[in-house]
Amino acid sequence: MQTIINYSSKLLKIELQQVNKQLNIFSKDIIEKANMAIDKALNLQKNGENYYIYFPTEIEKKIPRQLLRQISKEITANEVRVLTAIVILAQFAKAKGEYKYLREIDKAYFEIVLSDVYKVMGLEKLDKGKKRMLVKDALFALNQKKYFVGNSGNDIKITQLVEVHKINKNNPDKLKIIVEGSFFDFNPSMKNSYFNIPVDLNKLLRSVSRGRPNAGIELFIKCLYQAKHCSTTGSVEYSYDKLFDIMKLEKLVKNRHKDRIPRTIQNAFETAKKIGLVEEVKEEKSRFGGVKYVIEFCD
Repeated sequence: MQTIINYSSKLLKIELQQVNKQLNIFSKDIIEKANMAIDKALNLQKNGENYYIYFPTEIEKKIPRQLLRQISKEITANEVRVLTAIVILAQFAKAKGEYKYLREIDKAYFEIVLSDVYKVMGLEKLDKGKKRMLVKDALFALNQKKYFVGNSGNDIKITQLVEVHKINKNNPDKLKIIVEGSFFDFNPSMKNSYFNIPVDLNKLLRSVSRGRPNAGIELFIKCLYQAKHCSTTGSVEYSYDKLFDIMKLEKLVKNRHKDRIPRTIQNAFETAKKIGLVEEVKEEKSRFGGVKYVIEFCD
């Protein structure tokens, strides 16, 4: 089995809500699409259906907080891990030719087995019950979320990253799913950039994490793998403000838990060290007097 896989930088931007860099958020077209998405979410919820929109940060800032709480949900740590698992399984399916690429909509269609999902999620054979149910819940939660996706040119899609299309009634553990093709390099003509992550990343994170996983830390770990892949010096620098955005620490401020911010940042660094990604972290002053972190990667 391969030890590393390619992870899409475009997918990471979606997870970080940074897709706004690919969109002209001030265009009339974007505003109309956002309004239509909001109306659809509200109407479906009135009919008892769970449906949420995952907005880019710049659009999210323009939506009243009360409305945003109703129509949007932040990505959870288990959903971050499930997306990693789907990327892994998608690449396995591609390597074996067990997928169908739908060129017209730039998506791919293939079958997964829940036991394989559990395996790449880092759950051992005897690890049953609540943890597996949380994985299944996260998979179907992704099925209920739509994301703003910037395509080539001026095209914009509001679509699911992962869609559960069919469930085998004779074997409910077998699912046919549809995924965004460009995120998983199904179309070689699509220009995309990738970075390497370990195929057992979920298992590594599970082995060093205690208690409930933190979505912000999980996303930061992916950012570190991306930075290491691109680094020519074996190190990277992050300002405090950048870490604040990546790990979505604003929610701690909103919930009056500002005192937890330093501990969360430290936990992120400790996690990166424990999985063998980071060797050392130094806190220094930036040119303008702010805090920055100089991170040395392991060889």
